[in-house]
Amino acid sequence: MTFTVLQSVYKKDNPKYLSESLQSIAENTLLPSSIVLVKDGALTTELESVISEWQKKLPLKVVGYEKNQGLAHALNYGLQFVETELVARMDSDDICFPERFEKQIAQFEVNPMLEVLGGGIEEFYIEENGTEFRKVRLYPKWTLANSKTLYRGTPIAHPTLMMKTEILKKIKYSETTKCNEDIDLWFRLLASGIKIKTLQEPVLHFRITDGTFNRRSAKKALNEFLIYSKNLHKLNGISVLQIIPFVRLISRFFPRNLNKKLYLSQKRQKLFKENLMKIISLKNQVFSKDGHIYEALIQFEENGIQMIKAVQLDSKSKVIVEVPLEQIQLYKTTDACELSFNK
Repeated sequence: MTFTVLQSVYKKDNPKYLSESLQSIAENTLLPSSIVLVKDGALTTELESVISEWQKKLPLKVVGYEKNQGLAHALNYGLQFVETELVARMDSDDICFPERFEKQIAQFEVNPMLEVLGGGIEEFYIEENGTEFRKVRLYPKWTLANSKTLYRGTPIAHPTLMMKTEILKKIKYSETTKCNEDIDLWFRLLASGIKIKTLQEPVLHFRITDGTFNRRSAKKALNEFLIYSKNLHKLNGISVLQIIPFVRLISRFFPRNLNKKLYLSQKRQKLFKENLMKIISLKNQVFSKDGHIYEALIQFEENGIQMIKAVQLDSKSKVIVEVPLEQIQLYKTTDACELSFNK
């Protein structure tokens, strides 16, 4: 099956991040037929230079317009240039796992009835001192219109989306929503009877920056709450579970710096408090992942999934990761030398 990657780029985007994003597409085990890159308004010289360089290496179809119109408009505009059976989404700072497209295409090939597919993400944030925070975030395997998991948040990470082009061209992104256009899209897909599936593994590195905390503004949070409230009531009627989106709304009114601290520290502290009796301290155990060696620190449970928190050993900076236990094999440190020589 053929597919196109649909991306939008804006003048405030980071040229380095865009290059890294395109590099990750080029390094995938399965390449797209084309990449439609929409210029949402005039770009900087640096961004234009990055695009020109990658046009020599990838099937990059660059389209766009002079005045910024917003993400929803950019994606709808770019859709008219997609000619393949499937379309995949990515933002200009996302980094694909090397086998992302191969794994997603395989799902469509074995299940012709599949229409919308996502995957997990590995969030990462790099502090000024070089310390990295990484966290795997997984989503429900299947989401239907009456799924209770909708109350807890989005059923799919937008940048991991791959879906049938004809459906997206028909339903399109709402340009009146202004923000949270992805959440609005999911509800309209579900209301039409479409089921959303996500792979139970990460397929994309999702970059968390200080700009991410800026985007979690009160205005966007209120808009998100209204979308959830209206659609959940429409799909499932009145439910006590509707308090969950409201609680999430209140937390979004915190100042940016507080939101950042919540993400990097209090979120983990809350996890530890809730699962204090479930935490297992791990000593002298290591594992190999993506060509790196990690020392396991603790094992804990999150949303019913056993997780390992670990520190990367073969790095000068303090890289902390959280990964599902089922994705790794733990070894005693007596086997560490063997791991190092065979990574």
